[in-house]
Amino acid sequence: MAVNQSETYSKDPESLINVVQGLGFDGVNFQRAKADALAQKITIAEDTTYIAYAAPGTSQADPLWQVHKVVSSATEVLITWADGNASFDNVATDLTGLDFS
Repeated sequence: MAVNQSETYSKDPESLINVVQGLGFDGVNFQRAKADALAQKITIAEDTTYIAYAAPGTSQADPLWQVHKVVSSATEVLITWADGNASFDNVATDLTGLDFS
């Protein structure tokens, strides 16, 4: 989900218990870390799945996407990142055309 993570501490108003809330960086802003808080694009091509994440509302043509590739075989799963890193700096118009390592 997020490359940079942090935590904030607050008090639950109903139970008055101190809680820790994870923060995630979506490539644009820090926000509460929730997997469903990011836009996703998934492309499947045979044994390879490409998954891209960005802040909600990000255009696929904007270089603000984090992309990884998952290649599955009968004995292993290999995950690599676009440009060899987990940065939010890729476009998502054609996930199969990115360079992965």
